[in-house]
Amino acid sequence: MAESAVRPASGIGRNRMLKIIGIVLASVAALVLAAVIGLNLYVRVAFGSFYNQAEREFAIPGVDSGFVCQDLDHLQGSDAWLFSGYMVDSGPSPLYRRAVDGAIARLLVQTPDGELYQGHGSAITSTDQYAYLACEEGYLVLDAEEVATAADGATVRALARVELDFSPAFMNIEGDTLLTGEFYFPGDYETPKSHRIATPDGAENPAVMYAYPLDPNAPFGVAALPERVYSIPGMIQGVCTAGENRLVLSQSYGVAPSHLLAYDIAHLAPSGTFTADGAEVPLYCLDSRSLGADVEAPPMAEGIESYDGRVYVSDESASNKYFFGKLYGAGVVYSLAMEG
Repeated sequence: MAESAVRPASGIGRNRMLKIIGIVLASVAALVLAAVIGLNLYVRVAFGSFYNQAEREFAIPGVDSGFVCQDLDHLQGSDAWLFSGYMVDSGPSPLYRRAVDGAIARLLVQTPDGELYQGHGSAITSTDQYAYLACEEGYLVLDAEEVATAADGATVRALARVELDFSPAFMNIEGDTLLTGEFYFPGDYETPKSHRIATPDGAENPAVMYAYPLDPNAPFGVAALPERVYSIPGMIQGVCTAGENRLVLSQSYGVAPSHLLAYDIAHLAPSGTFTADGAEVPLYCLDSRSLGADVEAPPMAEGIESYDGRVYVSDESASNKYFFGKLYGAGVVYSLAMEG
């Protein structure tokens, strides 16, 4: 009799414990949901100037597979989009291609020496003939048609490697010019002293951006020497145009707010000269005098691209490396109008 009397009490205890565990799990789930909702509300309010004018375009490929997106490019010939970056596991750095119908292809890149590219993928840009992928101290030149048509999983071999004065943090072809520049952050990413320039407004820009003219007679379509140099702020991750007379720079680092800085350059006069690739060229300073707009954006907004009258923006915070951007929808490309 004593044994049978104990068993119901034991069953009641187990049921009570399961109920308590269920309540705890439900409470944790509710707290997580509340935190996600709160984070979304905070981000949407804190960066209202961005979200009020931005439109969601399409998902960034690979963000749930270890890909850390650094840049995007509209591939002219095929109307596809390219994404460059690197992998969390330090393996080969892929290119992702998104077709008009949304189909995704993952491509690997070989250097001219036959090694698989494992660079940072900080920049990708293209003409109808070539694609240019940033690497240490320069960029790789790829055949644009091959990049546009290669099957998912294919490896594309670079035609050449072009050396520059610095390792490009960003590149973009706008009109008849290749714009490429360096990244500065004190202590971690330094630049030569000659690149730290006092600007006419009394500030100092710690980095430079070279402007190379496109030349159909030059090897791989780009002139060997820049025609001008821009003095730029620190922490610049991307460049594009917004109309004929406006340059946009994306500025970001870590979890601090990003900025889309739009400079009006129609009446910008040279501030002197700069020695680039051994030649003296005009120097233009981008500072408060020409700053036409400053749109604060969520953290880690990096690559930008001008297409169809809008500025397209990619973000790396939704990658598996950082993750937090997944909680508020940063894994998509946004576009906004930034013409003056």
